[in-house]
Amino acid sequence: MNTVTKKSLVVIVLATSLFIGSTASALADVTPNPNKVAYDAAIAQYKVAMQEHKADMGSFYSSMKARNESKKAINTTLKSAVDKARADYTAAIATAATAEAKSAALTARKNAVTAATAIRDAAVTALGQLPVKPTAPVKPTRPEKVVRTPKAPRPVASTTPSA
Repeated sequence: MNTVTKKSLVVIVLATSLFIGSTASALADVTPNPNKVAYDAAIAQYKVAMQEHKADMGSFYSSMKARNESKKAINTTLKSAVDKARADYTAAIATAATAEAKSAALTARKNAVTAATAIRDAAVTALGQLPVKPTAPVKPTRPEKVVRTPKAPRPVASTTPSA
């Protein structure tokens, strides 16, 4: 046989034997880690809980947005009532000649602001409690690694001859 052919045949035989030997050792331990199986199940439950949490957060944000828009409208109404009371007071002061008339205008302004504030407080109370923010699910902790018994150390060949 040709020397190139013999060398290539030897290389092929060695390569296949290495491949077969490594495959057999890789398939030796097929028992799954029980901690890993439980952890995988917990992760699956966590993912489902996170999807529910995301949906709950979406509804929470939409309810908060609606509440804030309502509160903004309530505050705009209060501001317009206070501005009207202030404008009426300014007009009354401009035409008032006596101290009694000025005092009456001031009292009317204070009463209008107090009434507008009471209306605003009642409207905010009618909105109800703030929506409760949903709590996020707790991510499961990783399992501890399986402790394997260490192999016995291989004997080391000494360089000095033993007696």
